[in-house]
Amino acid sequence: MATNPFKTTLLISILSIAIALTLIWGTAQTAPNLIRYSTLSNAPYIKVESINVTSNGVYIRLALINNGSLVFKPTGGWVEIVDTGQVVNVTVINGTVIAKLPLTPQWVSLASVGVKGIVSGVLNGSGAYIAFFDVVPIHVINTIGIADVSYADCVLNVTLSVDTVVPVVIGPIINMSLFTVSTPGYYVFETIGIINTTIYAPAGSHNVTLTIQVSPALGRYTYVYSCNYLSGFSKYTLWLPIGVTYMYPTGNVTSYTLLTKTFVVGGGS
Repeated sequence: MATNPFKTTLLISILSIAIALTLIWGTAQTAPNLIRYSTLSNAPYIKVESINVTSNGVYIRLALINNGSLVFKPTGGWVEIVDTGQVVNVTVINGTVIAKLPLTPQWVSLASVGVKGIVSGVLNGSGAYIAFFDVVPIHVINTIGIADVSYADCVLNVTLSVDTVVPVVIGPIINMSLFTVSTPGYYVFETIGIINTTIYAPAGSHNVTLTIQVSPALGRYTYVYSCNYLSGFSKYTLWLPIGVTYMYPTGNVTSYTLLTKTFVVGGGS
């Protein structure tokens, strides 16, 4: 009896499918034991730790995060500020990655910036690179302090050290006083109320001097106990609560701060 070609073909096809399904099932069962999975969850990475804007420049600090057994040691690289287009090489100091940029006018009107770059280094003995991108808020650092004080003939001169990224108007003064550092302490003068004395300082690092005629003309509640330093006392403290108006391109911002200075007449400590 002759063999039916159709039946033969059908039988071979069924056997082939069965063998293929068996192989697929077997592979699925053994694959987890044959394949070693790997992820990048423990790979080192870079993030922007801080951006400080000062009158001397913009300082960017990068944080290197080493996870697990992979240890990356930075040796160099570069950063770019997307918002300003500035590009600069980084400096590595004792493993810390920092960059310094010139202060440009755009910075005083920015609240946050995009930072991208590449840090080069050594990863477990081999050369490697880490690329990064962050959007980071910036921290504007403005500082104002008392550098020097003099008082004679009821005239107070206060030299202020001003270090700001924008122009400022310093003043008015609220409730200032000068007193001895002693037990008990004695007032030289004290004022209660507002003294409308102001001075302008441009952006950058400068010294400016406030000159104040201390007398009852300053206001109803001005108490002057001496127009000069007190006899027998050489160490004094000046309390100077004062307003500062920062002149940003987007608008003025006024804040109040307490400036203090302890000093010795004639120098010394």
